[in-house]
Amino acid sequence: MMQSIPEEDDRMQNLSHSRKPSTDTGSGSGTDVAQWNVLQFNTGNTSSFIIKCGANSNSELIIKAEARVQEPKGGEIVRVAPRPSILENMSLEEMKQVFAELPEALRLLALARTADGTRARYSRLYRTLAMKVPSLRDLLSELEKGGALKDVRT
Repeated sequence: MMQSIPEEDDRMQNLSHSRKPSTDTGSGSGTDVAQWNVLQFNTGNTSSFIIKCGANSNSELIIKAEARVQEPKGGEIVRVAPRPSILENMSLEEMKQVFAELPEALRLLALARTADGTRARYSRLYRTLAMKVPSLRDLLSELEKGGALKDVRT
């Protein structure tokens, strides 16, 4: 189950977090986000995960979450969420290496037992997060039309 929860504008409070380098080394845009949208994921078997998402000036999905789920005060990390299309020809081990750079909550929600399962789960998760960011909705439509989101149900 997922629910959106409101968050006060915390740009000034988290400005130092917003300037951390992104995992997308090809991007010079960084992780500056004007507005964060907060989602809470309830998995049923652990405490809920809170993931904040937004977009930078290059229309990349930016995520912010605690580095480790079991250490909620361990510090939030900010990363560019890779587009699902980069996982297309990767093995499960290669995907795990990509996800190792992301917050633990995102890894736990995305990883499956197989490469195909992980691609499908991550595509759904990416779509869920991106739909909460108004400036990314057009991009999401383009990704769906182009077949980049592998779990699209027709």
